[in-house]
Amino acid sequence: MEKISDVTKICIIGAYVIILLFSFVGNSIIIHLVRTRKNIRKNPFNWLLVNTAVADLLDVITASAFSVPFFLCENCWISGMVGTIICKLIPYFLVVSICVSIWTLTVIAADRYLAIVCIRRRPLSSRSAVWSIIAVWLLAGLIFSGELYKFKIEEVEGETAVCYPEWHEESEEISIIFNKAEMIVKVVITYAVPLVIMAVLYSLISYFLWKHKPPGTVNQEAYAKQTRKRRAVIKMLMTAVTVFALCWLPVHVSHIMSEFHTDAYFTIPAILRWLFFWLAHANAAIHPWLFLAFSKNLRVEAKGIFTNIRKRGPFKQPKLSPSSQPSLFTNLELASSRREIARSQSSVNISTLSFDTKF
Repeated sequence: MEKISDVTKICIIGAYVIILLFSFVGNSIIIHLVRTRKNIRKNPFNWLLVNTAVADLLDVITASAFSVPFFLCENCWISGMVGTIICKLIPYFLVVSICVSIWTLTVIAADRYLAIVCIRRRPLSSRSAVWSIIAVWLLAGLIFSGELYKFKIEEVEGETAVCYPEWHEESEEISIIFNKAEMIVKVVITYAVPLVIMAVLYSLISYFLWKHKPPGTVNQEAYAKQTRKRRAVIKMLMTAVTVFALCWLPVHVSHIMSEFHTDAYFTIPAILRWLFFWLAHANAAIHPWLFLAFSKNLRVEAKGIFTNIRKRGPFKQPKLSPSSQPSLFTNLELASSRREIARSQSSVNISTLSFDTKF
């Protein structure tokens, strides 16, 4: 193993502290807005964003807990039963949270497809959203349950314990085969397949939004306004998916190299390999701030939270009039647009316009 200087260790640990801070603050804002705002809480789509936020928080926490000890004392670990439990649980929840995050984004893509392209089908209901969230967590937990078996600790008398992965302690060949199979499964399930699905769905949505023409009896101005809002939401979600793909690509490539091209893998400097790992988990800190950057409504509400904390304290909230109630994706404006369209037509049913209030 390459020797890492103390200065480099401090910089890397500081980098993990940064993504912990940004992830905690950003994802907490998303969770807080959905939890405390009644009109947002009733929207099933917003609970999918909360699920992404929870998974991203768990991702950064477990990634930091697994990486920081390595740099502080070169892979030292807690000994005893507590150390064994932590050694198994942290890697397990790490990969589960990654899987849940990307597949929740995939469910969101499917929901947007149903809401926009499939005119005669409704998007996810509250019950469907809850079952989707439960299913994603259960399936991710089941698929990667092998992590609970694979990770073990080795205690050396007079020294600290070491947490390490090993499929079969007596046969190195079996372990190598299992490691290669595991790496393929992880890349396919947590990266390749969901990205392909989302690429197809968002391509279909984009084509529909840019090419679809409204019925002649519909108020053209209201329809154009609604389409602009939908395009803005799709751009935000596509950007989140693109950032995920770019952040995770280097580490997936390096992991595949570590199993199939070991010699080439170890030509990569150790600091660069860990930078790939850090970049992948930094995605969990970038996600919520992307949502805030793309949504004017979210930015206003987030600014209000910080202003409220500074002026009134963290436990006091200003009273909001009904017209100023926050909406994660401007539900009130969409409802207003819908009323405009309804007043402007007599023979066209609104449901045929594929309008919804889930944005």
